[in-house]
Amino acid sequence: MMKQYHLYIFSQDGCPPCARLKEHLRGLPEPQQQELDIVPMKSSSGELTALAAELNVNLTPTLVVCHEELHCEIDQDGEEFCDGLEVPVERFVGANAIINSLASTIAAYTYAIDED
Repeated sequence: MMKQYHLYIFSQDGCPPCARLKEHLRGLPEPQQQELDIVPMKSSSGELTALAAELNVNLTPTLVVCHEELHCEIDQDGEEFCDGLEVPVERFVGANAIINSLASTIAAYTYAIDED
């Protein structure tokens, strides 16, 4: 079954809350860690990355949950072209908000939580 949600954590160097969040993430079970993509908010030139710009992220750390949708069109020759579209469905800004919501967010959008 294809996973339909993507969990991005936008981070940057020299951001103490980002460092605290990363420390917290290291304590999570491996399957949960693998569900999270830690991505830079800015490129090496200091510009927002394309993904950060697309998702309107301008603070770190920010967790954005995206729903992956396939958008398909048929051209005049009858060929089908599909693009993956990532639609943000939920966001949490700041280390505290992310840490407090992480377990329920991972449980809601992934299969990585074991029901004990």
